[in-house]
Amino acid sequence: MDVNISTVSKSSSSIRDKSVGTRSHVWTWTLLWSVALVARLAAAFFLPNAERDGYSYVETIAWLSANLGHLRLADLFGFWLPFFQLTAAIPNALIDHPLLIGKILSGLCGAASCVLVFAIALKLTRSVALASISFALVLCNPLHILYSASSMTDVPHACLVLASVWFLVQERWLGAAIFAALAESVRMEAWTFILLLPLLQFIRQRRISIIALGLLVLPPLIWLVICHRATGDPLASFADRVRYNASYLDFNPTRRGFALADINRDVIYFFLGANPIVFLAIIIASSWSIFQAIRQPSRLFWPVTVVIAYALALFGFVLLAYLTKRQPVLFPRYGLIFFTLGLPLLMWWLQLLFSQVKPLQLAQYAAGAVIALSLWQSARQISVIVKVLDDFQAHRQVALAVAAALQESHDETSRCFADDAAIRVLSGLPIERFARSNTAPAAVQQSAADFETYLHEQNVIYLVFTSVEDSLPVKLYPELGHNPGLDVGRFQFLTMALSPFGPDVWLYRLRSE
Repeated sequence: MDVNISTVSKSSSSIRDKSVGTRSHVWTWTLLWSVALVARLAAAFFLPNAERDGYSYVETIAWLSANLGHLRLADLFGFWLPFFQLTAAIPNALIDHPLLIGKILSGLCGAASCVLVFAIALKLTRSVALASISFALVLCNPLHILYSASSMTDVPHACLVLASVWFLVQERWLGAAIFAALAESVRMEAWTFILLLPLLQFIRQRRISIIALGLLVLPPLIWLVICHRATGDPLASFADRVRYNASYLDFNPTRRGFALADINRDVIYFFLGANPIVFLAIIIASSWSIFQAIRQPSRLFWPVTVVIAYALALFGFVLLAYLTKRQPVLFPRYGLIFFTLGLPLLMWWLQLLFSQVKPLQLAQYAAGAVIALSLWQSARQISVIVKVLDDFQAHRQVALAVAAALQESHDETSRCFADDAAIRVLSGLPIERFARSNTAPAAVQQSAADFETYLHEQNVIYLVFTSVEDSLPVKLYPELGHNPGLDVGRFQFLTMALSPFGPDVWLYRLRSE
């Protein structure tokens, strides 16, 4: 039998090249994951929760893990969707450190988000260099670092959305639907995917997968069942949100309309998180895609179309909620998901710049300027982290003062009234040592005298005052929290801490009658 030695040699060389390429591929992904993981877990250990909401999540995680063995479906009812808290509660049942567990879970999602941004950018551009730049930009983004270190849902939700995008750019519809459904179990913004994914599949394949559609519809249906089991009303969570928004608007009356000062502040905050250069890339890519769809629909690049569709669907939800006052204020963290979705589009746009602008050196200078502007915009976020750290120190100062005071009272039944979840968590005291507005009976919420009687019955001897909506002390004692060193009625001033990120924190002692 004759053997073609040249053909065998070429085949062997091809196998060796493929093997080397596979090893290089594995090492690349391992390096990316390792760098992202170290950076995000380090932040989780050393940075505080960014906002009071993060400490509310911590309390929910602690309660769920304490009752994990006999949880009912109705127990998952609350102001927020329960998937993040329930996921964190499982390992916390063994470790019993809900604050750390929530931060680690968010940090893992932050690391995965960095890698997914790289993967999606690589899919759009087929350029390792441009994908690496997108990875570096999200890895070093101060706000992404901060919220990856917080026991909050913004980064985990964005991670699940990016995973869904990653599957869909490869036209793996079932995987995309699974991660979209998980995102729907974390934040309601993702409920837009119930319409988006079937629409994209119909456009792409002229069919709709019943299995994928069922997965997408399942999380909202489960949530309605949970609401019904807990309250008898499947729409109870929406009613709670309406009541909260009404209370917020009463507390901030300028938010009832659209004051220019408020709009300007919201726009600045939103773009602080979204990064205006990156968000501009979403707008440019969207405009280009619409233009291409009108001229030559067959030339649309599917991965770009998918990323744009996700970004526009989520932005449409945020904008509609803002205009209808369902979300009357915008925070920088709301823009983070558009930052992570927009980075691959920015890299794709820069690649187009390289192919369209001649000479190439001019295109490279322009791309360098765009990346430098993106970095400069990210650097502006550092001031937010400084304010968060100062806010944390203010809350910790008062929380430690509360813990010391209650421990010195030598009465295990003595309590503190605190509506601020950060105070309750940072004190390290059991939740039973605190009273708060949302657990006070309705009968004591209209009169200061009735409220003081309630405090006495609950053996409350300390009160933490923060000027926030839905707080009974704010409603009943408008003179509190204004003059350091001055007592107000039965409330003896002890200390206060200034916060540049939220309301100042005041500590009072209740005088006995």
